[in-house]
Amino acid sequence: MPEYISECITVPAQSLHDFLERVLSPYHLLPEVAIALTTHLVEANLWGMDSHGLQQIFGYVKSLENGRINPQPQIQINCDRAAMVRIDGDAAPGQYTGKLAMETAITQAQKLGMAVVGVNNSNHFGMAGYYTKMAAEAGMVGFATSDTNAVDLAPYGGRVAKIGNNPISVGVPTGTSHPVVLDMAAGAVSGGKIKHFKYQGLAIPEGWGITALGQPTQNPKEVAVNLPASYKGAGLAFIADLLCGPMLGTAASMFKQKAIHDAANGTGHFFWVLDIAAWTDREEFSQQVQRAIAALKETPRLDENQPIYYPGELEAITREQRLVSGIPVPRSLVDELKDVFGEELN
Repeated sequence: MPEYISECITVPAQSLHDFLERVLSPYHLLPEVAIALTTHLVEANLWGMDSHGLQQIFGYVKSLENGRINPQPQIQINCDRAAMVRIDGDAAPGQYTGKLAMETAITQAQKLGMAVVGVNNSNHFGMAGYYTKMAAEAGMVGFATSDTNAVDLAPYGGRVAKIGNNPISVGVPTGTSHPVVLDMAAGAVSGGKIKHFKYQGLAIPEGWGITALGQPTQNPKEVAVNLPASYKGAGLAFIADLLCGPMLGTAASMFKQKAIHDAANGTGHFFWVLDIAAWTDREEFSQQVQRAIAALKETPRLDENQPIYYPGELEAITREQRLVSGIPVPRSLVDELKDVFGEELN
């Protein structure tokens, strides 16, 4: 088990963005692709979702080098049915295809009241909540899910990975600058969070993962298979695999050949957007949502020192704080970044 706690350095958001630009520069990403990727990674760290931020750059660079990620994708959008759009991501970074897909869904929902966008031939898209927040900020309810670049989650009661540790996110507008944004992994936690515990030198709680031999472990370095949060989480992960595979004309994740870089085996995403104004009065809806949030936060607490947050509130608070005070980055991660990329993060 880890026996140390890594110290952290504090980095301004702009410095983190500049660092990522320098690391990605040799790979000649299209400008709009690079902006989408770097912006998303910095936002993840600002939200406090460090598992989906800076530390992901190692995998993305590896994917750029081995051809999994196409730095100059030619995206194809099929809009034969206006409310049901298909996008071929041409192996782009998922942060780019995801953003494009949600923008498309919002535009179509503004015209039609509702829209669904499916993406295949993509890659890991980062925080699902990033996209549903876009919908909520546009006055819409947004849903997002994705399969993953790896089959790394055991079904409930299993000890071998058969499904993806897939994200589920829903965004709901509140009429304020802080929408409701539920963003959860189907596993007990995301694989990235387990890795972040490794960088911090911390043991993980029981129930997060098991070894390759199926044994419980609290050492993040030993985790070979992620465990679902419950049978409910395992069920949601399986549904996501079906929406992002068979629904989009490819296979469920367990049948995809993750080492092959083609459309049939690439990562799939599924987005759904509903325009509030097409269903009910937007102002009345906002008032009722705010009333529900107020009642939620007034609930008697088990621990008077622990506030009750609605989904997405803590991330919004963390973002405001980190924009002022900076982003904490474990020293062990900083050292590894310097060793791998020869770039100093400061």
